[in-house]
Amino acid sequence: MNATILNMPKNEKETLFYKFKIYIEEQTHDGKKTKTVGMAYLRSGERTYTLRLWTYLKDKFYLLPSKDDATKYLIFSKEEFGETKKSKRQFWNVIGSGSVDTAKGHIELSFDLLPKKICVNLFPEERVTLNDLKILDHSA
Repeated sequence: MNATILNMPKNEKETLFYKFKIYIEEQTHDGKKTKTVGMAYLRSGERTYTLRLWTYLKDKFYLLPSKDDATKYLIFSKEEFGETKKSKRQFWNVIGSGSVDTAKGHIELSFDLLPKKICVNLFPEERVTLNDLKILDHSA
């Protein structure tokens, strides 16, 4: 088990995260079909989703709601640099946008460099604890 988990206070281990399916919609001769392409995670009480796309397993993306419009979102990547903990810095890059479609029950994402629309389900699939996520995600 990861050492950071062992040193965390018990209440942080029990923090709830919600998992949301990320998918694309494909048109087939039978109608529309969805294909899962990743998962989004949202910590209980927060507004920032962490996105994991299966195509980009080593990368994390972040989905934040707009300050001006609750139906709009921005997609960010995070660039970290610096040698030591004291000198570490972060730069957040806007790499796309999203908008809520309540009729379809998802947030439709448009990444700047990806031609397909990607959707994040508005309804979580399950709740997991931080400890469960660390076990599932060895890169965290």
